[in-house]
Order: sequence, then C-alpha cells, then structure tokens
Amino acid sequence: MKKALLVLLFIICISPVLSNSEDTLMLSVRDAVLLALEHNSSLAVERMKPAIIETYVNEERGAFDPEISGTLSRSGDESSAGAEISAPLPTGTELQGGLDISSGDDVSLGFTIGVTQELLKDRRKTANLARVRQAELDSFSSEYELRGFTEALVAAVETAYWDFFSAELQIEIYNEGLLLAEQQLAEIRERINVGTIPAIELIAARAEVALRREALLDAESRRENLLLGLLNLINPPGKNPWETRIVTKDRPQPPSGEIDDLETHLETSLKMRPDLNQARLALKRGELEIVQTRNGLLPRLELFIGLGKTGYAESFSGAATDLTENGFEFSASIGFSHPIGNRTARSRHERSLLSSQLAEAALANLKRLVELDVRSAYIDVRRTRKQIDATMESRSLQEEKLSAEMEKFRVGRSTALIVAQAQRDLLNSRIAEEEALIAHLRSLIDLHRVDGSLLLRRGVSAPGELPASSILK
Repeated sequence: MKKALLVLLFIICISPVLSNSEDTLMLSVRDAVLLALEHNSSLAVERMKPAIIETYVNEERGAFDPEISGTLSRSGDESSAGAEISAPLPTGTELQGGLDISSGDDVSLGFTIGVTQELLKDRRKTANLARVRQAELDSFSSEYELRGFTEALVAAVETAYWDFFSAELQIEIYNEGLLLAEQQLAEIRERINVGTIPAIELIAARAEVALRREALLDAESRRENLLLGLLNLINPPGKNPWETRIVTKDRPQPPSGEIDDLETHLETSLKMRPDLNQARLALKRGELEIVQTRNGLLPRLELFIGLGKTGYAESFSGAATDLTENGFEFSASIGFSHPIGNRTARSRHERSLLSSQLAEAALANLKRLVELDVRSAYIDVRRTRKQIDATMESRSLQEEKLSAEMEKFRVGRSTALIVAQAQRDLLNSRIAEEEALIAHLRSLIDLHRVDGSLLLRRGVSAPGELPASSILK
C-alpha cells in the first residue's frame, strides 16, 4: 500500500475562503468542508491510524527476512570465526548456510548447506502467509474506518452549516416580526389617543412585542451555540478561532428533478458502506485464522538435509585446497513431535471456527441494519420533499389571513389580539417554510451518508474508495 493513500486527496474545485477581516469568514458549504478536512483535529488523529497499522504489515513480512549471524573467538594460540545465514520461505522451507574458519597448530576451513522442510505443517503458502495477509486486511480495514469517519465529518459539517444558516435566517425573520409588532403597537397607541379603539387593546399589543423580543433572544442564543459547533468542526486557522464570525455564502435552493429510486441507494450501500466493507474483511480474516489454527492440529514432522565439508592444512590456502579434493559430507534426518492431547491447538482451532461463524452472522445482521438505515433515510427524504410544498402553501395562506385581519382591524371588526395572532402565525409559517427546505437538505445529506456515497458526490477522494470485493479477489 502506498503512503499516498493515507493522505486525503481533494479533487473538487473549492472557491477561496474570503475574509472581510481577521475574525470574519465568508463561507460556502464547500469552503466549510475543505476547512474541516484540512484542520479538524479529530480527523488529524484518525489519519495517523492507517500509517500505524501499515507497520504491522512490514513486521509480519519481516518473518521471511534472511538472518545472518557470526561468531569470533580466541583462546590461547587458537582463533576461530564463523558466519551463518538462514532464510525462511513461505513454503515452510528454511535454507541454511554456514562458513567456519579456525587457526592454531593447524588451519581448518569448512562450510555447510542445509534445508529444513516441514512435511505436515506449513506446506501451503496460504498458511504461511496468513499472518501477512491478515495484517494487510487490517491495513485496508483501517482505511475503511478512516473513510467512514471522514464521511461522518463531512455530513456533520454540512448539517452544522445549514443549521447555522437556519438560525441566522430565524433571527432575520424574528427581527422583522419584532419590527412589525412595534409598528402595530405604535398604530394602536395612536388610535387609542384619538379614541377609535379602547385602551384595553394596548395590552395585547405590548404582550406581543414582549413575546417577539423573547423569541429573538432565544434565537440569538441558539445561533451562538450553533456557531461554536461549526467552528469546532472546521477549526479555522487564526489566533483565536473561537472568536471567528461566519457569514454564509450559500442559500438553500428548492429541489429540482426526481429523487433516485430506492434500489439504487440500496445497491450503492452494499458496495460503498465502510462498515460493511470492514465486516467483509473481518470475515476473510477469520477464514485465514482457521487456516492457521488447522495447521496446529498436525504433528510436527521435519526433514533436514545437510551438505558440508571441512578442509585441514597448515595454511589457509592448503585448507582451501583440501576442501575441494575429498568428497562431501551428506546428512539427513527426520524429527517428530506432537503434544499429547494437543488441547491448546484444538482450542485455538475451535475458537477460530466459532469466531468465523460469529463474523458471518455479524455481517448478515449489519446488512439488514444498513438496509434499514437506507430505507428510513429514503422515507425521510420523500417526506421532507413533500413538506416543502405544504409549508409554501401554508405561508401563502397565512399572508392572506394576516392581510384580511389587518383590514378588518382598521374598520373596527377585529382586535389587536387577533391581528397579533395572525402575525405570529405568519412568522411561524415563514420559519417552517425555510426549515422544511433545510430539513430536506439534511435528509439528503443523511441518505448519502448512510448509503456510503457522500464523499463521491462531493468530489472528495479518500482511502477506502474501492469496495472490499475488489480487494478480496
């Protein structure tokens, strides 16, 4: 696996983040996502994990690295030196080679070549490379984990952006409502002064102004809390990021076109959901564990074949000549061992079988839960899509209702309380209309998150983009 895969690659065209001042950011949704991908501290931690897991792959591969050793000794007038090299192979074979030199009254020079082969265990490369393959699967699994975290972060940032936009919009609507209530209060005072309506009408108008101010204060507090949440996700650079003010550049647009059919989202989720891909890798990992532990049930039967020769003379050149003159020494041996009862190996194998069954059941259960997630999110998308039209119609009717009540109030056929209620109903319907549009955006974000396609739809390339099926081929 290339280290480049550990770095999130952004292939979307992001417009620059514009700032009017040091502590004010004008952000689009894409700007906010980009800042989060670059600066979110939790994501920075998650991005370190695949690199750590990758070290285990090299560690397991190191089991097949050749090993060289040597000795050097001297006792009185005698000196000796030796060197050995051994190389284990994935076939269960181990090659050995050695060279010995000693000098004293005589000089000796010798070499040995040996081959050790397991006759029962470790004969298949699959079994010998199981731990390497498991480490590789763990590495891929960490990439899927990173992808899942990144997808959740992008969804959280976009949701937080639209929540903050909604809070700002509500403040704007509440301000307009407060201004309208204050104008209504001033008009009622004038009419009371000229005696066209009784003074008791002033109470309802003043109460309505107080209610609007209270609602505005609550909305401002909610906006500040949502701003903190958004800032925490995007973590903008600067001396004091918590004091950064955000100005939203994007506005929600009414949806156009048809919603994708449910089957498309279900098929996408089965391929792209990171947790499903992790579960598939876990199942394969368990199958490799079975291969490993099955080997432990077999007796240990080793065949050793050796070839060597030692030459003696009064000098090194003579010893080398003697080394080539006579025949070579050949040796062969077979070793056998097996624990009585072999309970340790049997327990490990039984555990691996049960764990594999558990992983298979967990994968089947997760598929059902993923389908439930997608179906639920799809229902919510359809509901919020219809809710947009319903709230638009409701707002239009509330405007007509307020206009009628104000006209009736002017001719003395309505009261300030009824007019205030109509104003409040219109205010709530305007907020409901904007909330319905933003709720639809949130439901789409959630649907694309639960079917695993959010990053692809946003043009963000990240580790774990390939389905597990392509890795397990």
